[in-house]
Amino acid sequence: MPTWKCTGTHVTKEKAEESISHLKNACFGCNTHSNECSIAKAVGDITSMIKESE
Repeated sequence: MPTWKCTGTHVTKEKAEESISHLKNACFGCNTHSNECSIAKAVGDITSMIKESE
């Protein structure tokens, strides 16, 4: 089960994927996916969290 490193909270893979979907919907569509974009960073962090749990 993936663990959100910020809080140590265990989440289901489905919940993590749902969060990614919500974040992508919040994207402003500027096509600048850099570490300075908090939305892109959050998507990357959650994706990494899922991969680490597999």
